[in-house]
Amino acid sequence: MENIKKEYKVMKDKCIGCGSCSLACPEGTEMDTDGKAIVISSAKLEECGGINVCPYGAIGIDNGVEVNDDEEEE
Repeated sequence: MENIKKEYKVMKDKCIGCGSCSLACPEGTEMDTDGKAIVISSAKLEECGGINVCPYGAIGIDNGVEVNDDEEEE
């Protein structure tokens, strides 16, 4: 099996600023000055559950690994 290092990012257009991710994973995410979350440690976020930390689906993987996305790649 490949060991792929995942890089997470918050999709600002989907983030509602509820802070759930920061409560669930304070070492992996925090709230930014715009009231939306940011990823501060992808490694810690992975330990907390990765994309599942956000109940609104605003956390995605930013390094080309496909996540629960309704779009199909061509």
